[in-house]
Amino acid sequence: MKHALGAAACLAAFALPGHAAPADNYPERPVRIVVPFAAGGGGDFIARAFADKLSDTIKQPVIIDNRGGGNTVTGTEVVAKAEPDGYTLLIVSPSFATNPTLLPSLPYKTPDDFAPVGLVITYAMGLAARSTLEANDIPQLLALAKKQPGKLTIATSGEGSATHLATELFKAATHVNIMDVPYRGAGPAMLDVASGHVDLAFTGLSQIKPHLDSKRAKLLATTGLKRLQSAPDTKTIAEQGVKDFEAVVWWGVFAPAGTPKPIIDKINGALRTSLADPEVAKRLEVIDGEVKVSSPEEFDRFVRAEIARWRTLLKPSKASQAAR
Repeated sequence: MKHALGAAACLAAFALPGHAAPADNYPERPVRIVVPFAAGGGGDFIARAFADKLSDTIKQPVIIDNRGGGNTVTGTEVVAKAEPDGYTLLIVSPSFATNPTLLPSLPYKTPDDFAPVGLVITYAMGLAARSTLEANDIPQLLALAKKQPGKLTIATSGEGSATHLATELFKAATHVNIMDVPYRGAGPAMLDVASGHVDLAFTGLSQIKPHLDSKRAKLLATTGLKRLQSAPDTKTIAEQGVKDFEAVVWWGVFAPAGTPKPIIDKINGALRTSLADPEVAKRLEVIDGEVKVSSPEEFDRFVRAEIARWRTLLKPSKASQAAR
């Protein structure tokens, strides 16, 4: 009983004026952002786009720690098991919401082992095709796919990736039979589209543009609900007859579960300040990124809804794949 009273007294004293709470002096040392992707990929680009400005905002170094592997599980597990003190953060993409369905034996519980900090950015993709494909828009593509069921191929960046999810959404919305061809990244996938080895690929405009310039690929559509600034003449998939179709890539930040709320709020505020900087906005122009820093509570609701949405879509998809 004495020990309990002593602990309570210590906690009370800690909270009294003159005694700094943990968040008051945060951060006092470098902050690490774990990127569960290899260097050079989309997550790495996003994190580095705002890391310098975040460092200026919090007046501490921000270290990017690439921990690729295991379909993002390797890096994500590092953060799930880190101290909940605000010094280890995780940047996540849609794979965070799909892994609970695709990989049921995860070494952590999604999202309960993490504290949401905020949604950071979203961007639409493009649907690219090899230059010789006999389709120049979505109606022509659908007609070709229905004429040759199972013959057209579409490159993805692996199961659970944003490109795979866009592919599954497209197939579900249009009822076409197109064969997935998984790759280890968007770069190799687009190279094979440009080389004519694969017919199609959903990916970011920054990956597609060099092949458009060389006329080895063409852009059939974009995946947002509005046209991209970098491709204003290209209609969205929704504009081309696939009603309400939207497939965007999103990125957000988590901390380990148990991170004190005042620290979470400090990080959220620092992200807002950093991502509002014109230099950061200019860096993100290359991917047509739209900054959307949400509150932690909004991000929590968003991620839980994403987990439920993809569980509904991907379970039938996996069953159909297993039957083939």
